[in-house]
Amino acid sequence: MTLLTQKEFENFFTYFNLEIHQQEGVKILYEALPEHLKQQDSDWVNTYRTPKGRAGTIPQAAVDLIKEFEGFRSAVYDDGVGVATIGYGATFYENGNKVAWSDPPITQARGEQLLRYHLGYFWGIQASTIPRWGEMTDGQRGCLLSFSFNCGAHFYGASGFYTITRCLKEDWGGVPDALMLYVNPGTAVEAGLRRRRAAEIELWKS
Repeated sequence: MTLLTQKEFENFFTYFNLEIHQQEGVKILYEALPEHLKQQDSDWVNTYRTPKGRAGTIPQAAVDLIKEFEGFRSAVYDDGVGVATIGYGATFYENGNKVAWSDPPITQARGEQLLRYHLGYFWGIQASTIPRWGEMTDGQRGCLLSFSFNCGAHFYGASGFYTITRCLKEDWGGVPDALMLYVNPGTAVEAGLRRRRAAEIELWKS
């Protein structure tokens, strides 16, 4: 019996489009998998779900920081500005549909899956918009990933982000001080944002 090559195996996923015979084949494969490969935290699942940007894999330290400050909520909630959000700050799903107020609760495992999808999306935008992204350390890229996840994927060059944009373009040494400018002073969220910026700065320096 001839074994499939890795490329031949990959092609099964490349051409998968939910046809009945393909769904039946996937069902057979799933039923044949040993239990340890069906675990949400198995090595292959974590590897498959963690996108790689132009400059490598998303740093785990950044994922942990974002999870800590976003927190997990199983039910849809208001992100603070009237946007329906779920899990660890997800505002849309893999198919592009926005989170709706009527959406059912999700499990924490599903929340982590959505988070990794969102982080891949944000990571790609940072890699394509921030100059010299590939020259940065994992800590610096992780810091900016958390900042963008909190302040907006397209913050670089946007109105209201002149200082951090200038520092990223001309003076990396000024980035830590620039980050502390974005804490919404005088609001109820200032203290939390100061803690988050401080954690991001530590990541930048790591």
